Amino acid sequence: MTLQTDHNGLFIRGMTDEEELKTYLRRKFAQEKIQAAYDRLLHEAKARTAADGVSPLQGLWAALGQAFAAKSAALKCGRGCAHCCHTGVSVTQIEWEGIVNAARKKNIDLNAIIAGAAKSIDRVRQALKSEKNLETVNWHRLVINQPCPFLDEEQSCVIYEDRPLDCRLVVAFRGACTSKNLEHAQRGVWLEETAAATVIARLQHDKTPKFMRRKFKGTQPIRLLQHWLILWKEKNKKKRRT
Repeated sequence: MTLQTDHNGLFIRGMTDEEELKTYLRRKFAQEKIQAAYDRLLHEAKARTAADGVSPLQGLWAALGQAFAAKSAALKCGRGCAHCCHTGVSVTQIEWEGIVNAARKKNIDLNAIIAGAAKSIDRVRQALKSEKNLETVNWHRLVINQPCPFLDEEQSCVIYEDRPLDCRLVVAFRGACTSKNLEHAQRGVWLEETAAATVIARLQHDKTPKFMRRKFKGTQPIRLLQHWLILWKEKNKKKRRT
């Protein structure tokens, strides 16, 4: 799967018009302001890591949370409101590692998560096994209207504090959602949202051993949560065999 994040934090392929949102962001925010937001968030993420002993990604989540709290109107999202949690969630490697670490600390059984999300995971698995060009697969369409694997029976996210950027950019300001079409969800509202994906890409780049690094281009490969769970399962099977 070779989908890439982009410089504006748009994780929306298959959900809305990507070019329309890019045009909107270019019109709303000057490039120098986006660069300044990127520099600030990267600095804050690393500073929080040193001061609070958290991972750089957790430092970024804290910095974003503080920025959003200072700017945002009261969210209409609430516990058990999960209409936005029935679509594809794209995740970078560093975000996935954060989720795995959170699951380990919270004693979340990823095998149980996989069993509960068998329907959407099987769809992704079949696509991976097919002879199709994977770049032409509409990955989000495969899992649309299916609950996120990490959505529990009470319609709450079991990894909420460590949820990926894709989830953090889908929020409701305009009243309660009434469907899974995300018509109330807003993206690209704040300057920090346009820079966050590039910060994540940088954190991933800096974490990679130097001998494996390539020139930083501001993006990182992404996979659906279901794909990451498949890879996790396969990796653990190999460990048991050895």
